[in-house]
Amino acid sequence: MEFPPEELETARLVLRRPNIEDAEAAFQSYASDPKITRYLTWAAHTSPAQTREHFQQAIDAWDLRMGHRMWLIERRADGALLGTIGCTVHFHRAEIGFALGSQFWGEGYMPEAMKRVCEAAFEDDRIARVQALCDEENARSSRVMQKVGLRYEGRLRQYGHHPNRSDTPRDCAMYAIVRGD
Repeated sequence: MEFPPEELETARLVLRRPNIEDAEAAFQSYASDPKITRYLTWAAHTSPAQTREHFQQAIDAWDLRMGHRMWLIERRADGALLGTIGCTVHFHRAEIGFALGSQFWGEGYMPEAMKRVCEAAFEDDRIARVQALCDEENARSSRVMQKVGLRYEGRLRQYGHHPNRSDTPRDCAMYAIVRGD
């Protein structure tokens, strides 16, 4: 399989590429949620139009098969849109980023989604490493990465721009899993 595929499935979730029609539901579910953007590289969206613009860029990345490609996380049971997880492939490694609506925290959805993305990455013989970063203070994201088996590799000083926390670059924690771990 060539990573990333357009759709992945788990017991409870479907991870799929977005459609422009998903923008309103995404805006309501997670994109406008300031609780989740506290440590992210983007601010909470203020309108569905802003989410549509973001989705168009994501759709273009899928169509071009390059850049950051995101999946929407959809609950199988009722089709609820929970959040997003995405990756950027750099030669032999994939870097993952994710966001989950705060109303869905604590249900194990993100570790389930991230575990499937890591499995899919290693189904492609070209991928030797999956990594993810988070703001050093983002304990929730750190726990997700640890639950999936990513190991803490260290602190990257003044690495990430998290405009909801500070105008200056912030320290980030690097987590990774490599083929064979």
